[in-house]
Amino acid sequence: METKTIVQYVVAGVIVVGSLITAYNAQDKITDQASEIKVLQNQVAVLTDQAAQNDELINQNKALQTEVKNLETKLATKTKASAQAKASAKTKTNKKAHKAHKASKKK
Repeated sequence: METKTIVQYVVAGVIVVGSLITAYNAQDKITDQASEIKVLQNQVAVLTDQAAQNDELINQNKALQTEVKNLETKLATKTKASAQAKASAKTKTNKKAHKAHKASKKK
């Protein structure tokens, strides 16, 4: 074989080895990136679940706020009715006491 041919084979071999190393490194990078993508997808899934839970908690909170407002309204109504009943009872008691006092003066 001629020296020129040997050199051409050696150069071709170096190019092939270089290409294989480059391809291997590229495959490693692709594998690493695929792993990173999988991790990010898992994080997105977790965050999506948390967002759904947050939405549910927000809805529960709104429902509880509505319930509290309704209970406060009922309490205010009952308190007002109770105060009116007490005032009415006090007025009746005062009228009875006044009549009894008048009656005792007449005697």
